[in-house]
Amino acid sequence: MKVAVERAENYQIENVDRAINNAVDFIGGWEKYIKKGDKVLIKPNLLTAALPQKAVTTHPEVVRSVIKAVKKLGAKPFVADSPGVSNVKKTAEKTGILQVCQEEKTPFIFWEKSKIYPCREGKFVKHFELADTISDFDKIISVAKMKTHVFMGVTGAVKNLFGCIVGTNKARFHLRMQKHADFAHVMVDLYYTVKPTLNIIDGISGMEGQGPMSGDIVNPKLVIVSEDGFAADLVMADKMGFNAENMPIAAAAIEEQRSVHLKDIEVVGSGKDIKFAFKRPHTYESMQDTYVPKFILKLGQNQLTSKPVINKNCVGCRRCEHHCPPKAINIKAQRAVIDYHKCIRCYCCQELCEHQAVDLKDGWILALLKKLGIYKV
Repeated sequence: MKVAVERAENYQIENVDRAINNAVDFIGGWEKYIKKGDKVLIKPNLLTAALPQKAVTTHPEVVRSVIKAVKKLGAKPFVADSPGVSNVKKTAEKTGILQVCQEEKTPFIFWEKSKIYPCREGKFVKHFELADTISDFDKIISVAKMKTHVFMGVTGAVKNLFGCIVGTNKARFHLRMQKHADFAHVMVDLYYTVKPTLNIIDGISGMEGQGPMSGDIVNPKLVIVSEDGFAADLVMADKMGFNAENMPIAAAAIEEQRSVHLKDIEVVGSGKDIKFAFKRPHTYESMQDTYVPKFILKLGQNQLTSKPVINKNCVGCRRCEHHCPPKAINIKAQRAVIDYHKCIRCYCCQELCEHQAVDLKDGWILALLKKLGIYKV
């Protein structure tokens, strides 16, 4: 299994083109994956309506480069995504993706309707309700963003496919799959339902710390490409300085024998030897996923997990209230108030807050366990 890692100094289109095309050449060339006449879906990460320089979403010049490569082969590119909260058109406009599509005369599809897709290889989920037009395409390219993630540790090629679930339907999975490991296994099933042909990760800029939206911007200056999304994500997490195989999605895929181990991946390209030390997200693990007996968890959940806490940045915009899976948030006096008896620690509120108004605070028992080295992240 090959994963190509190429350097790109910035988002000037000639640098982006060079990095992506060189990386694809390393794993067999565009012609191996895309044929003349193919209808190709390009799926970027459009988490929310954020400017490209915020490093929250796939950069528009990366999307442009993929569009150009697909067109050069005589195939027909389309771009689509469904953000978790923001209006699709507003998100596409603010991220710069819609303008690129218009300039490149490439349709942007506004996913609003869903249909049921069987997951024949699914081990946790036997069918998914996904965007209705996904089945219209011959090939799918996941064009993800290199970021940390407070729930999944990292988000890359595989987690990017969560955007194929339309809008607020995503919240149902957080509500049903409250354990990190369970949610990770669902992402593995989702990958095998969508089956992307190629996986590209925009790591020219990225995010560390409290990703995928409220972290700090970093500039790894890398592009990662593989035909296997799990392999791409393993290499990405390793480049970020994490124990790649311990990331929840990677661990789930390895447990199911659907992913190779990091040692079995041949990393090629000008960025193959580069490594970083990204700041870790505050928490991507849960005491629910450990050996702690359930009756102790029930008695001390508030002290055994990191809980979301509303800070002074809150403006009462109601975004978290509208999209909290267990409906644990209400707005009172223009400020979000969390009912911790209902809170499932999915951290959707922190992930989706545009104002960075949600902090994660360890309960005192969890803080003590970390201090003693008994519980590590």
